[in-house]
Amino acid sequence: MPRVCIIKSGKPEVNRAFEYIEFEPREVETVVIKPSLCCKKHSSTGATVELGYLEQIFRLYEGLAEEIYVVESNSTYYNADDIASYLGLKDLVEYYNAKWVNLSRDVFIPVEKDFSVLEKGFPVPKTILKADVFINLGKMRTDKHTVVNLSLANLFTLIPRARERFYPVVSDAISDLLMIRAPDINLIDGIVSMEGEAPEAGRPKRMDLTLASRDPVALDTISCNIMGINPVHVEHILKAGYYGFGEYIEKKIEIVGKRVEDVRDKFLMP
Repeated sequence: MPRVCIIKSGKPEVNRAFEYIEFEPREVETVVIKPSLCCKKHSSTGATVELGYLEQIFRLYEGLAEEIYVVESNSTYYNADDIASYLGLKDLVEYYNAKWVNLSRDVFIPVEKDFSVLEKGFPVPKTILKADVFINLGKMRTDKHTVVNLSLANLFTLIPRARERFYPVVSDAISDLLMIRAPDINLIDGIVSMEGEAPEAGRPKRMDLTLASRDPVALDTISCNIMGINPVHVEHILKAGYYGFGEYIEKKIEIVGKRVEDVRDKFLMP
């Protein structure tokens, strides 16, 4: 039974989250962290992740990981390098001797899988493929394309270039990406979330939450319930569960920490 932890706190709680889901950082060669960095907006707006989560991960893997990479790709309107500089992420990465990689400029390796919508020999950034530990750091917010953007939808920007062509089939694209490299750990920054027309025109919503799970489908299912959204109506969650990438039936998910009903607060939809 997959486990999802819910922590009520106004600051990042990576250590407690890892303890709740019984994940212990060990010696590895390469850790890759994929934070949600969609635009030039600070975490206080609810659009991007709080950098304190990254700092805590850096500290946990200090002396354990030979290399730590923080990755994101360009969007239609924003260059990932510009976002990282604007948010102060590049300075943080440099301070902890980690490495920043813009996936849109990475070396691409063609991957052959039985994809639903990704093309044959899909070009995957090399940095993703060499991860011994892949940490997916999402944000709790709504989204005009995917209803919600939590842990699963955060993976969509692993598509390094021209991903707009996959918007009509985004749910299948996310499942295809899980075939390539599923995350080992999934965290959601719900300290300041975003509701409404996120991320461009959404409004911040204070939730003071950190959520985590090894299972991204279970994590998004519980997160939706906290947001007052029926996860069955979120296609990419339903499909990922149906295809066997995680658990989408709530009664089959173990919840530790706070109860859903104690932290639930309905979000304004896009």
